[in-house]
Amino acid sequence: MPSPSPKVLLALSVLTILLSLVTDVTASLFTSHKRSPKVLGFDFKKEVTRNSPLPKRLRKRQKTVTANIDNAEIAYLINMTVGTPGQPFSVQLDTGSSDIWIPSVESNACQEDEQACQQLGQYDSTRSTSYVDVGQGAFQIQYQDNSAVTGDYINETLAIGNTVIKDMTMGLAMQATRPFGIMGIGYDADESISAMSPTDVYPNIVAQMKAQGFISTLAYSLWLNDLNSLTGSILFGGVDTAKYHGNLVVLPVQATNGSYTDFTVALSSVSVLDCSGAVQFSQTNLDLPVILDSGTTDAYLPDSVVNPILGGVGVINDKDYGTIVPCDLANSPATLSFGFGGNNGLTISVGLGEFVTPIFNEDGVQPTFRDGAGTICSWGLMSSGTGPILFGDAFLRSAYVVYDLTNNQIGMAQTNFNTTDTNVVEISGSSIPGASITASAVTASQTFSGIPQETDAQTKTGSTQATAAHGSPTFNLCVSGTGKANAAQGKKGAAFAVGPPRIEVTTVVTGLVLLLSLAFGSSVVLLR
Repeated sequence: MPSPSPKVLLALSVLTILLSLVTDVTASLFTSHKRSPKVLGFDFKKEVTRNSPLPKRLRKRQKTVTANIDNAEIAYLINMTVGTPGQPFSVQLDTGSSDIWIPSVESNACQEDEQACQQLGQYDSTRSTSYVDVGQGAFQIQYQDNSAVTGDYINETLAIGNTVIKDMTMGLAMQATRPFGIMGIGYDADESISAMSPTDVYPNIVAQMKAQGFISTLAYSLWLNDLNSLTGSILFGGVDTAKYHGNLVVLPVQATNGSYTDFTVALSSVSVLDCSGAVQFSQTNLDLPVILDSGTTDAYLPDSVVNPILGGVGVINDKDYGTIVPCDLANSPATLSFGFGGNNGLTISVGLGEFVTPIFNEDGVQPTFRDGAGTICSWGLMSSGTGPILFGDAFLRSAYVVYDLTNNQIGMAQTNFNTTDTNVVEISGSSIPGASITASAVTASQTFSGIPQETDAQTKTGSTQATAAHGSPTFNLCVSGTGKANAAQGKKGAAFAVGPPRIEVTTVVTGLVLLLSLAFGSSVVLLR
């Protein structure tokens, strides 16, 4: 066969180039018309301080946007800016309330604690060209720890990293009992204004993210990670399927007095598994309404459920330090199992150490028991008394939770601690991605209203010793007489819930000043 002529070879070359160009243009056109998931990612820096004035219970009474958050015993703070140009703030992330508020530079809190406000943020309306006061004196809110905030409603520009949200309604605190703000991410119906004027509720930050096109539906997921980790994450509008084990189980949010205001789900059972995995305590068929609340540090259950657990663990009450246990109890491989949604629901296993938190007195010294049984730690599973049943951070660290406000449902699975993998999926319809089972057989009615009275132990002296001897556990916790775990006595009772020894710190001193060096913008700050 004769070789092609030079003209033919040239024509073939030109044709090849043209086909390549057509292919590239076609691919570019298809790519440009393909809708990308609404996902925004932020980098965060962890800052640590021992002394924190943050409360143990914060719950208020009456495009995927992703932000990493750092776990803390008291709170989770996320950094943002407010105004034009942006003024930096670190505010507490709270699923148990629905308003954003920030302290004014003229507030009593910032006048009394100027250093904390300079570090955590204080708003000066004279420095912002986008400031609009829309309700002078109309903002007021009270939290379950009895702290109260009053001030104005303002409209402003709010930014988290590069995500800029226009016309954000928020409270500007003029009178406040704390020098830092709150980012409430609950239902609009739980905004503080709804108690006085239900028709005047406004789109909160989750609703504004949807309205301004950053997310497709009113939903977000929370991964707090374990106590020793540097970061966790919150995904507005998405689910990270790499952050949990197995499938998500969907639980219906339980209505409160006929409406959806809290993230209440039905708690079906509570069990304690000892160091060998044997059941030491179990209560089933509870059907209790429990609120999943990142603004609460500890967990609160009715007396009938919690008292046998307190006795089995050996918890005692000290007049200075409250409910306490030996710190070495944190190394016990025993676990607590919490069942949700009845027979077709799920169980979340939580390591015993999640409820054990070191205490320091006002001199920064960790006290010991009178009988020499080691250092003292607080215990974070307590009686709810006349108040609501709440599961705060002590529980939530072991659960990956998806809050779907559009469809009034919660997706939950056992968390995958410390993974570096990620697989973000947008939430865009009526179902939560990765969910396979819907537990709907069990219902629980939330009837609580008002603020329960709670007194947290506060040390008032420089004492380095508790007034009481350590308790005597009746559960098999694999703990020696001095509180040291004996691994030879048993095995871990849960596959995923028990991590390394706790390093988290509870401070119980009064009049403390935050010592933070904050990296503002898209950071989340850990306070310990």
